[in-house]
Amino acid sequence: MRRASPALVFAALMLWMSATPASGSPILGLAYQPYIGHWSQHPDSPYAPGHHSVPAFNTYSGGIDPERPEHTLIAARQELSLTLNSQGQLMSIAARGQLRVSPDALRNAGAAAWSRTYAREPEGSQPTAARPVDHQASVFRQLSYLAAQADGAPLALATYGTGFQTGYWRTLSEEEYAIFPVWTTSDVAVARTGSQGATPRTSVEQVLFYFPPTAVYVRPAPELIQVETRGRPGKDLALIAVHQRLFAPARKDAPGAVLNPGFFLGDANAQVALAAAEINAQAGKRLLSIKLGVDNLAVAGSLMNDRMRFGILSALAQAQTANARFPGTVTHLVVSNEYAQIASSSHDGQLTPMQQITAMLRFAKAQMEPTGDFPGLDLKVGVRGNQFVALDSSAPDPALRQFTRDVADLVSAADFLMENRYPSPEAVESARESGHWQVYFDPVSGELSKQWRHLESCIRALPGGRDIELMIGEIGHPANGISFNLPGYRKDGREPKPGTAFAQLAAALDGTRARIPPHGIQRFQGYFNATLASAFVREALAWSRSQGVQIHLFEAFDEPFKASPNLPLPGLSMKQSLLGQFGGYGAEACFGLFAYTGVATSRRAQPTDSSHRPGALLTDTLPPGLSWASERDGRFYPKLPDLDFGKAAHAFKAVTPP
Repeated sequence: MRRASPALVFAALMLWMSATPASGSPILGLAYQPYIGHWSQHPDSPYAPGHHSVPAFNTYSGGIDPERPEHTLIAARQELSLTLNSQGQLMSIAARGQLRVSPDALRNAGAAAWSRTYAREPEGSQPTAARPVDHQASVFRQLSYLAAQADGAPLALATYGTGFQTGYWRTLSEEEYAIFPVWTTSDVAVARTGSQGATPRTSVEQVLFYFPPTAVYVRPAPELIQVETRGRPGKDLALIAVHQRLFAPARKDAPGAVLNPGFFLGDANAQVALAAAEINAQAGKRLLSIKLGVDNLAVAGSLMNDRMRFGILSALAQAQTANARFPGTVTHLVVSNEYAQIASSSHDGQLTPMQQITAMLRFAKAQMEPTGDFPGLDLKVGVRGNQFVALDSSAPDPALRQFTRDVADLVSAADFLMENRYPSPEAVESARESGHWQVYFDPVSGELSKQWRHLESCIRALPGGRDIELMIGEIGHPANGISFNLPGYRKDGREPKPGTAFAQLAAALDGTRARIPPHGIQRFQGYFNATLASAFVREALAWSRSQGVQIHLFEAFDEPFKASPNLPLPGLSMKQSLLGQFGGYGAEACFGLFAYTGVATSRRAQPTDSSHRPGALLTDTLPPGLSWASERDGRFYPKLPDLDFGKAAHAFKAVTPP
């Protein structure tokens, strides 16, 4: 019998896989971060002269309307009272404050209400007064767009944070606090001694609020506000800062106790769960399920600290609130991302990264026990890493043996593991030559299939091994840029292997002009382009369905901030910066299935201004009918024109709503 060619066999297999639902229940999954604005066209950032700027991560937070506190997720007010003597000298400063988080305030509200926020547009080196904006790239609009693109099919989104970062922290009066800037109605009243009062001047300002980080429940404590001054009354008294410390720890059943409002503040990630629940509730079915991630909030090389605990508690609070709005919106808690490195115990007694993760995972699970602060929440808790496939209890390397023992301990407590997987340079080379990804996705001999079978067998063989859900946390291929799996790629600055694609790219570099010329760009675009990215997505989803493995495509939207035009990058030479995955030509910005046309600007845009264009070295050619816009007035669009996202989502077996 004449044997069919491997290419024809693979094509037939892919056709069958695309039409045959798996016996398991994966759905189309995406890795998701909401930071999507482009670099400014000009290097005139008012905060870093000579640098391009990107939108601040907290600008995507919406539902902010200080002028209508009954219709806002977060309502805050600060009142300052200044008293002058008869000579006009400052005698005293007093302050009051209020802050309330109302997750139900926007029930059944539309995109405009969820997207309303405030912004200051810099003019030169001075910011203008804050003004309300309707953010076209708010978290709510991003999630609504993804749900619409799926055309009614369910999506699973794996996220990376809760809105809190390690820098959102301050010590005040020898106590530590989580701090967040909040758009606040600010009243300043100036009165002279003996007068009958004064009319306050009102504006909207960003004010820092303080929250006790380890308290799940708090009570109002306005007496804790601190007014920091310098100088002497009637002489040179001046205001340094108002520390809006409004809450004290409380028991859950104490009068006036509420969930710590700080759990719902911070950057855009803080609103993902709430917005997804609202979208689900308005649709009457679960369009979006969230695997809520907690960032690597390490301090002094360890996750075992109060900032990490605050991040975990924030995730649990957001999940509880979201699931109260629509049950089953948040399903998983992902503790850390790629923090689980292979390492032996240090000589100073510090726990290995894996041991730290396991301790924090147990902390999270304890909060959902009957005696915890979130009883009955019942999220699955696990970890996202990229080295679990290296498990080997008999390895000669003591660090690898230690890692394997640590993972065994983790598996005894965790509900799932996520492993991030990307094709090797050899698989990328094969795809460039053939136009498909058989070398990676073949169900028998494919690189990923073999890795996955190895991982499954290693987990089963662990001491005390138990059934645990295994998922792919990230998998993808960029549509542009220089990626870490370009054949021959080196990030250490050493000379690449002669003849490899990376060596040819390095040879093309124009060091004098700090640019890669067109023929060099064409070299890496032969490996990283929309055609190969589309093929990768289709074959990855087919593999997911056939194997019954939940995957999360990296990623939902392009993240332009990851490819900086501010070169050289810190700690790197200009050559390393230009040729690196995070430099001006870096592929880290180009993994998205979708993108956004909004561009940061440090000049106040006029309604007729059509000069917006990203300042990045790599810029998309926009589809017909779209143009670059200011950062809050852009539009979403699909990056891979030959990928039918809705059809791909519907190819999975539907998951019934709760």
